[in-house]
Amino acid sequence: MKTKAEEYNSSLIDEIFESISPKEEKRIKSKMLLAAKIEDAMKAKGWNKTKLLEATGQKNPSVATKWFSGTHNFTFDTLFDIQEALEINLLNIEETTEEVVIKYNFVVQSVPTIYQENNPSRVKAQSHSQINSFNTSMKIAEA
Repeated sequence: MKTKAEEYNSSLIDEIFESISPKEEKRIKSKMLLAAKIEDAMKAKGWNKTKLLEATGQKNPSVATKWFSGTHNFTFDTLFDIQEALEINLLNIEETTEEVVIKYNFVVQSVPTIYQENNPSRVKAQSHSQINSFNTSMKIAEA
């Protein structure tokens, strides 16, 4: 049993990869990620391909093979049916806003200047009793 992947070089494969534009590469990656997300959701529900086909009203098993190839160009209706059946979000079309809140906790040591000038030896001794704690938060942005 091999535990290490073998490196394989082929000028034909290199030529194919070089002919793919960055946009096409991104499109292929997105299709593969979509197929993987669907498969992960099926596994989470304990479904097989047959159950997914039934839930989406499909009858032909070859449809599932196309879906999971990672190269299938899904229609909107198909993606909608799949996301409804699996109770997941595949189509991010609803406008959402996200409030980002950053909270700060800080400690301030405050000793009046006049007190410091008149009692330099007592400032260090009383510094612990002069610590006040403040909590604050502010809304930074809406995404």
